[in-house]
Amino acid sequence: MAFEIRYNDQPIAHGMHTHTYDEMLYVLDGSAEITVRSRVFTCGPGTLIFLNPFDEHASRPVALPYRRYYLLIPQTQLKAFHNDVLLLSVFRCHGEQFPYILDTGEKKPLFDAYFEHLLQIQKEGGDYLEPRMEAMMTLILTDAQALRPDLFTPANQLSFLPIQDIMSQLDAHFTEPFSLTELARRFHVSPGCLSAHFRRAVGVSPMQYVVSSRMQRAKLLLSHSELPVAGIAQQCGYPDPSNFVRRFRQQYGLTPLQYRRQSSERPGHEVLSSIG
Repeated sequence: MAFEIRYNDQPIAHGMHTHTYDEMLYVLDGSAEITVRSRVFTCGPGTLIFLNPFDEHASRPVALPYRRYYLLIPQTQLKAFHNDVLLLSVFRCHGEQFPYILDTGEKKPLFDAYFEHLLQIQKEGGDYLEPRMEAMMTLILTDAQALRPDLFTPANQLSFLPIQDIMSQLDAHFTEPFSLTELARRFHVSPGCLSAHFRRAVGVSPMQYVVSSRMQRAKLLLSHSELPVAGIAQQCGYPDPSNFVRRFRQQYGLTPLQYRRQSSERPGHEVLSSIG
């Protein structure tokens, strides 16, 4: 299934982590302290939090019972789910001042119903499961955009550069050798200018964006395939396996084999670790 919604009422704290999914967290009851990129937010009932794979975050329950939903969207499915640049921007464009949270206020009963219905659709399964979930997700995002349009700003409106096109270019070629100079030449600006505008709109540098995309691919291959580490390194843009192992350990504090072993011992670990 392309999308997944989960419900949790356990008062569990999670340390700093990232994950391979775009995530929408919705607080139903209680409250939690959510730390995203060193910024701390207190999120009470009716709060929506938007996270992407670049957002290092942690959570700590504050008021119990802390009941919440998580909507998990694999990055590969984000564009497939919707082609609306404005709606997708709430996941893709997390610059330095991105607000991250939305208080639904008097609309809380409506959003409660949306997430409850999404969970029910998933449980029922059957024909047209994904189109039904996509329809509910679109309702959530369009209503959220009506409440907080400042959260939804296409990258191309944050810079004179076509940031969305640059992101698409990086998405399509992240396993290939990366050259900031060549990328900048393609868009007729200096490397420093491109990097500064990209970071302002997206929240990370172009190189960080590429490395994160490679690491996300690596985690998925380690968890869901039996490819040797050298083969995974090749598929993730690292001709030298030792360079890949070093980069992976820097990113996650584990070697690729340690991560694979951990994932096999605890099925679904990578997804569960993202739940805040």
